[in-house]
Amino acid sequence: MRKLKEQQIELLKLIIDDGDTTFEIDGTKYEICVIAENDIFRTSVVEDMESNSELKDVLIQAKKDIKEGNYYSSEEMKDMIRRGEA
Repeated sequence: MRKLKEQQIELLKLIIDDGDTTFEIDGTKYEICVIAENDIFRTSVVEDMESNSELKDVLIQAKKDIKEGNYYSSEEMKDMIRRGEA
């Protein structure tokens, strides 16, 4: 994580205090958002798997399929969709 200089911090505070945290630089849009370390909605994959057995089963099967070569590339999937096979 980058450490900001005082002038940069003050500019960001002005943007946040203004109430509109979106801005544009050279045609690219940016948004400032809060990232809380103790965010209750942020969980790890392990935590999600422990609390959701269906998700765990799907992820284990996906890992097994990848190991066994049972997967399609994005291009193969696009072709299958175009042909109505997926």
